[in-house]
Amino acid sequence: QHPVSDQAWQKATIPHHSIAILTSTRARIADLRVRALADGIVKAQRKEIKEMEWLIRDIAQNGKATTPEQAQSRPVPVFEGQLGEK
Repeated sequence: QHPVSDQAWQKATIPHHSIAILTSTRARIADLRVRALADGIVKAQRKEIKEMEWLIRDIAQNGKATTPEQAQSRPVPVFEGQLGEK
């Protein structure tokens, strides 16, 4: 293995998250505890996909935020209410 860039890592992680979402939503889970876990995974990974997509665009447009000041001036938006089906 060799190190990958910010964008390459995100672009590789998005399909991984998408597969987890697909698997979790299609699973025939009878145990309510396992269903709750799967639903939590779906919600978290949808949020993370939105964040990664936003970061990919922001880095492409504005460059990497390599200092605390740059990161603070370009915070990742909150996507909690925008997590519909992907």
